[in-house]
Amino acid sequence: MLKKIILIAFSFALFAGCSIRMVDFTVISTKNVKIPSTAIGPRVVGEDCIVVFLVPFGIPNMKEAIDNAIENAGPEYDALVDGVVYINNYHFLVGTQCYKVEGTPINTKKSVTLDETQQKNLLRHSVRFDQNVFSE
Repeated sequence: MLKKIILIAFSFALFAGCSIRMVDFTVISTKNVKIPSTAIGPRVVGEDCIVVFLVPFGIPNMKEAIDNAIENAGPEYDALVDGVVYINNYHFLVGTQCYKVEGTPINTKKSVTLDETQQKNLLRHSVRFDQNVFSE
């Protein structure tokens, strides 16, 4: 009987899992890309941390860490380039677990100005995009 209970408990542990939404992104690349911008700021850092006391009290959020980095750059910036994401685990029984994001902020609104003939060649990122903006 004990063997059956152990086998069932092991089976539950073996097939247990979870799915966590890590981050939403508009543009992502692991390669160096050039995004022309006249508004480039100094390198910034953002973090999102949770407290660990024997067990983690929550889950750190990568999106919050990215948002914090952009907000630390200032209200005129809306994206990061040349970024790095770290996860820092500083705990044994007590401590913190954090996502740390570093990057160079840019203002994409000041990046590119397109005339009407170039606008039709833009890559639209979503079906929810207002199609009337680029009508010919």
